[in-house]
Amino acid sequence: MQKLNLHFSIDDVLKSLIEVSDRNLKLTDHWFFSYLYKIYKIYNIKTCLYLFYECKINGKIRDLREIKSLKNQIKENWLHFGAHALNYQSPPHKISITLQKEHIEKIYKEIIRFAGTKYLAKNVRLHEYSECFEIKNTLKKYKIKSLFTTDRKIGSYRLNKNNSKELLKKGITKFKGQNFIRTDLRVENMISNTPKKNSILIDEIFKKKKFLILYTHEYELKKKKCRFTLDTILKTTFSKYKVNSMIS
Repeated sequence: MQKLNLHFSIDDVLKSLIEVSDRNLKLTDHWFFSYLYKIYKIYNIKTCLYLFYECKINGKIRDLREIKSLKNQIKENWLHFGAHALNYQSPPHKISITLQKEHIEKIYKEIIRFAGTKYLAKNVRLHEYSECFEIKNTLKKYKIKSLFTTDRKIGSYRLNKNNSKELLKKGITKFKGQNFIRTDLRVENMISNTPKKNSILIDEIFKKKKFLILYTHEYELKKKKCRFTLDTILKTTFSKYKVNSMIS
């Protein structure tokens, strides 16, 4: 059985963290984190959460400063945290380099406060697949080795054509000193497929490379059909291949 790697991550995360803090819940008593803990226990999947600094919840702007310490609840190494964007309206590629750096610093200040430095994600997907190679030194400061690019056939939006071709062929590339990894599949886009079709999609990816990059969004995972689809994908993939959880 071939040995392969799987990375699973979730974008646009904040609401679930706010709810846990507001209600003083254990992570595993909340629907979002209990599901992630379940797939960790079954498949040893270490989920990466990419966080907004702020978002509107019930008509009020809430932010990461309100998150209570989670350090004692993540010691099993089942969650990793990384930046996504200041908010939904501020994808890094649409703002100045100065603001990009400020937003990254702002997010990581809070992540380190409530989660420490041990569980910082080494691979990060910035909002709208922002390919922010200009701030590579700021990213390195927070242990970020690679940025994820789009799952679309274009390969990349800001890199050169050779880099885009390399992403499509090998899933990885390097541009101006920054590593990039191609995102493969978005769970919510697989819901309408048959299990067989999804299995074939994954087979085709594993024919080209030895790792699979799978992701979804916090608001999508709340839907039962999204969780059911992910459960089916994981069960099929782990039964067919020897899969390790790709290091954050």
